[in-house]
Amino acid sequence: MNNTIAYQYIWKISYRLVVEEDYTVLHSEEGIVHLLRQKGKECHYIQLRLADFLWEGTLIYDVRESAARLEDLRRRFGVRAMKGRIVYVCYESVADSMREALRAEQGIDEFQVSLDVAAYALLERRWISKGESSGNHMLYSSALFAETEISENDPPASYWMQRIEQTEVERERELRETFFYGRPRFTYFFLVIIIALFILMELSGGSQNPRVLLFFGAKYTPLILEGEWWRFITPMFLHIGLMHILFNGFALYSLGTLTEQLYGSVRYFIIYMLAGISGVVGSFAFSPNLSAGASGAIFGLFGALLYFGTQNKSLFFQTLGTNILVVLGINLAIGFLSPQIIDNYAHLGGLIGGFLASAIVGLPRKKGNPFIKAGAFILLAVLIWWGMKRGGL
Repeated sequence: MNNTIAYQYIWKISYRLVVEEDYTVLHSEEGIVHLLRQKGKECHYIQLRLADFLWEGTLIYDVRESAARLEDLRRRFGVRAMKGRIVYVCYESVADSMREALRAEQGIDEFQVSLDVAAYALLERRWISKGESSGNHMLYSSALFAETEISENDPPASYWMQRIEQTEVERERELRETFFYGRPRFTYFFLVIIIALFILMELSGGSQNPRVLLFFGAKYTPLILEGEWWRFITPMFLHIGLMHILFNGFALYSLGTLTEQLYGSVRYFIIYMLAGISGVVGSFAFSPNLSAGASGAIFGLFGALLYFGTQNKSLFFQTLGTNILVVLGINLAIGFLSPQIIDNYAHLGGLIGGFLASAIVGLPRKKGNPFIKAGAFILLAVLIWWGMKRGGL
């Protein structure tokens, strides 16, 4: 077996890693391909290299040089940890000295960077050492190398390079279409309404004045029980004090633009309104206090992003996942720690309402399961009915 066939094999493996394991080719050089995959706050790195002989000095140099590369990549991508592997593809008979060198090399295993080495023998079609059994085997499917066959009749390496390029161009196009499906029209519309009402409230006696809040439609259980049902809607557009509107306004701008671009304006409007109403119903069911704010609707946007994550797990954790989960967790924790100041019932109601509303409207260009849509609609309706009943209606 010559090194040309081995080179074809490396690029065929690279193609499978890109298509099946969501890797991206960082760059390539003579006989070496560098691939990377980001998963939340962690990156996985694979280096495929041709090797006809190895000795201890070569391995030590390759590992140290690659470890420095991983540290640079970790800082560039801002990730918590880098896990990597150098895979030597051997196209000649494997000498005992090579086996000994591989067994002797321990790689790098530090807090933020870990890197090991493995070698795959094409003639024997098996790992020489480590490979499937070493600590970083989750970097790719363990059977990937053995399943990939190569022969002189296979397409040249340039063919697999072209296929990889086409795949990555298509992936980039799909990514743009997913995250920029709509324009944030309603987000700006809601912000204008919220700001205008806040100014009117300040001019009418102050946004922290209970009389002003009641006049403009804040949530107040006794008045809702008297039949003022519109107070399930109006509170999501009112805010109490400058810090309240600044915090919620920034959150709405940040989450709203992202969510509206993902779902499109019509779906976004439905999600926002149903989440806001669900948040007010949650507050009505468990808290008799006077309250107002867009927090329930904003937590509904968290719910919408979580639903997106259930439908696009890989993309979600590559892009938004970890940050969204951390911010959501912090906000819920703050709410539970400050129950006298923050209406966490509205937050939870909005979060659940936003998630179920997203399941009802579905994602653009993705045909949803009608049974899931119907189930989400029924569940949301039951929860709103139960919340109203518990509140006294």
